[in-house]
Amino acid sequence: MARMKELEKIIEKCIECGMCVENCEFLSHYATSPRELASRYATGELRDEPQIVYSCSLCGLCQELCPEHLDVGKMSMDLREELVKEGRGPLKGHSFVKKNQEYALSDSFSLVMAEAGKRDCKRVFFPGCSLPGYSPSIVFDCYNHLRENLPGTGIVLGCCGKQTLCLGDRPGFKKVMDQALEALKSLGTSEIIIACPECYSTFKEYGTDLTLTFVSDALLKAGLPESTKGDNRIFSLHDSCATRLEKELQESVRILIRKLGFEIEEMRYGKEKTRCCGMGGMLAFANPKLAGRFTKMRAEEAGHDLLTYCASCREALSNYRPALHILDLIFNHEWEERNGLPPLTGKVRRKNQTKLKAMLMEGYRDK
Repeated sequence: MARMKELEKIIEKCIECGMCVENCEFLSHYATSPRELASRYATGELRDEPQIVYSCSLCGLCQELCPEHLDVGKMSMDLREELVKEGRGPLKGHSFVKKNQEYALSDSFSLVMAEAGKRDCKRVFFPGCSLPGYSPSIVFDCYNHLRENLPGTGIVLGCCGKQTLCLGDRPGFKKVMDQALEALKSLGTSEIIIACPECYSTFKEYGTDLTLTFVSDALLKAGLPESTKGDNRIFSLHDSCATRLEKELQESVRILIRKLGFEIEEMRYGKEKTRCCGMGGMLAFANPKLAGRFTKMRAEEAGHDLLTYCASCREALSNYRPALHILDLIFNHEWEERNGLPPLTGKVRRKNQTKLKAMLMEGYRDK
């Protein structure tokens, strides 16, 4: 079995150096080493504690730090898939994940739209579901800017399915991803401009031969609005763990921020060694207390107000420190007021998703 192979690999190769445990709230909370945790799984000791399996953020930091490149997240994913097959996963708390995703796939939000007057388009803006929930006006203005400067750009609202994949429901994920790919295919799309790091990593792995462009690269190509001018303020930049190995994407974000006229404080745990914000792996729904420790630790690492390029990261980190999304700095003229706002509720995020669809279909911005 794939599960046993992964467990045996960790048990055999882990040298118990402590590097991953020292830097991971999940491992330090549940074990003294990956070997110990894998051994407890292998013997069945933890069989009746599925919450532990779902408490890994799947961020990949353990593999990056491990001298043997062992991946506890991979082991956790294998175990989650087994729990789903046995009917013991996902957990009760994950009902919120299912509810949010069902809404993102419903007629209340989903939309497939070519540029006005056209039936198809080779390029599509795919903002994901988190960013529209955070700010429909930012997505609306960003799309209009891209459409005006990169003619022939359509838009697709929906979900990539990463949430379902993280829960271990691979058949459910395939259904969602197939739906997204079918929407893109219906427009004849070959390039996607993506505004969500999780969507980017998911489409990169499962999106076949599509050309992927992160929104920072697209904006650098399209040019920035003339009204955009920073004040040399310094932000602590949080890298999404989904971009851990995406050096070019991370660099394009930094180029964009500096081009806007702002400065960056590189956090101690950044780029390939970035830490999870607490939302990774749907951890917050399985173990909110542990997720809060992830988030607090990350926020306290920052020396300045935080800047992210993932809407989910922004929402989590704003629990402990003022935080913004990079698109706030371009398309939100009142970003300084938003900087201190707490995260939005699920109800408000769903309302925002519906609002964005209405704005796009009606072609106006609701002031």
